[in-house]
Amino acid sequence: MAASALAALGVALALVSVRGEVHSEAIALVLAVTVAVAGRVGSRAGGIAAALMAAAAFNFFHTEPYLSLKIADSDDILTTILLLVVGLVVGGLSARADASNRGPDGAVTRVLTVAMQGDHDDVEMSVRAELIEVLHLRRCWFATEPLDLPALERSGSVLPGDGVVISVDAPGRHFGHLVCIPAPETGVSGADRRAAIALAEVLGLSLGAAGRSGGSAWSPR
Repeated sequence: MAASALAALGVALALVSVRGEVHSEAIALVLAVTVAVAGRVGSRAGGIAAALMAAAAFNFFHTEPYLSLKIADSDDILTTILLLVVGLVVGGLSARADASNRGPDGAVTRVLTVAMQGDHDDVEMSVRAELIEVLHLRRCWFATEPLDLPALERSGSVLPGDGVVISVDAPGRHFGHLVCIPAPETGVSGADRRAAIALAEVLGLSLGAAGRSGGSAWSPR
């Protein structure tokens, strides 16, 4: 746990050199990847310790006023909370990843890897592909217009037959929704649901880091 927390702290310190030159969402993505690695190496406890340290270090080093746990900008507050939530989910899931890197844990890790390459269009496609596998969907696409479908809940056993949506947001910005159409009477575990929401949150961070003002529309496949 100590090593995982120190790793997150070290990465946050190293990123001080680019503070102000890149979007805060990009820094949050790098820290989320660090948490994912810590979860793999340091088990669930290590992942959680890294997530808590990453959020605290992001607050301390990368939000104004610097070198303080106070946050002046409401968007920075949202980014810190989002990093903590994504970090806890990713850290916990990554700690349970098996050698084949399959399942919801591997899905989040793979999307984070794509996000680190900086191409948000690839991240969108990667998230859609992973959601189809994680939630056992027939179709999945990204939409910017409002939709009359229920939001995916973190708990439950069966997805509604008409489908669900997962909001894609970054602090202060809403990009759209991921529309998920399941196979009939699809059973989805709580871990799969949490991973799906984490995937959408990573997409939101990626779009925010790229400076996007809105999402691009994708047709169903």
